[in-house]
Amino acid sequence: MAVQDASLPSEPAAIVIDGKSIAKQIRNELAVEVSRMKDALGIVPGLAVILVGSRPDCQTYVRNKKKACEAAGITSQEVHLPEDSSEAEVLPAVSRFNVDPTVHGILIQLPLPKILVPSLAEVLR
Repeated sequence: MAVQDASLPSEPAAIVIDGKSIAKQIRNELAVEVSRMKDALGIVPGLAVILVGSRPDCQTYVRNKKKACEAAGITSQEVHLPEDSSEAEVLPAVSRFNVDPTVHGILIQLPLPKILVPSLAEVLR
């Protein structure tokens, strides 16, 4: 007869989770909270996105963020700038969103074109 050592922990069982279902639940909870915020405070959260260039992967990411905002009742604004934009063209967009009371978060989509990285990295810290 084999004796099992009770001091050794048994292997934990793997738990399979339904990521899509959990994500949907989180999105629904967020939409409820946004609605409560609007009703209680009269404030609708807002996201601003600055996209420099036209990388397809970045465009897809920004499009999905916009859809997620809409689903949650969050407003979204976008500025699309050409790939060859200078710091002098990007910073006014950041400044404009920074003082806009309807914007509560600013997403500057990365990666930025290489020409902007050194100059904006210091400014955006």
